[in-house]
Amino acid sequence: MNETRKHAGTLELRGERLCLNFANTVGWHASDHPQEWLHSYRDLLAWSWHAGTLTNDQHERLLQKARDHPNMAEGILAQALVLREAIYRIFSYLVQGYPAEIEDLTILQRAYAEAMLHMRLVPLTDRFTFTWQENEDVLAMPLWPLAHSGIEVLCSKECHQVKECPGDGCGWLFLDRSRNQSRRWCNGQDCGNRVRVRQHYQRHRTTRIG
Repeated sequence: MNETRKHAGTLELRGERLCLNFANTVGWHASDHPQEWLHSYRDLLAWSWHAGTLTNDQHERLLQKARDHPNMAEGILAQALVLREAIYRIFSYLVQGYPAEIEDLTILQRAYAEAMLHMRLVPLTDRFTFTWQENEDVLAMPLWPLAHSGIEVLCSKECHQVKECPGDGCGWLFLDRSRNQSRRWCNGQDCGNRVRVRQHYQRHRTTRIG
């Protein structure tokens, strides 16, 4: 993969949870001019590999499958974007104190139900865990862990730790894991610094005018 330019496979993973990072595959999500990073199924695979949900082997197998079945791959990308926007709206509404839309919850629930069909329990030394079925030829595979993560966060106490970056138009979601719940920005050196610079400029401008 080419890492020399910014693309889906190089996006910063600031959300702390998979589903939130997936929602952040749109830049300036809360603005009038959002920046899309998932333009193709190939982009979805690149991001999934980057986020750690696909191995190199799975990535290559799915990429070849997509080349062989481009229309099917395009359909899976469309499903992924619908799921992403549902996840974004669910958590964004909750952050703002509004109830999630039934339509968005239904989209997430259906994606989760489909994912569960491909999950299997495996024993560990002192407990059980789950893994996904080893079937790299299923083009929808990248969607399974995304839906699972969305339900997992939504049905846990972490649901109330999700925040939305208040940077002008940013809209990136993240889990606030700070001890006193004081994290405000997706990145204090990025969005936070821009706001501080703008506030500093406005204060000095007001002083000069006064």
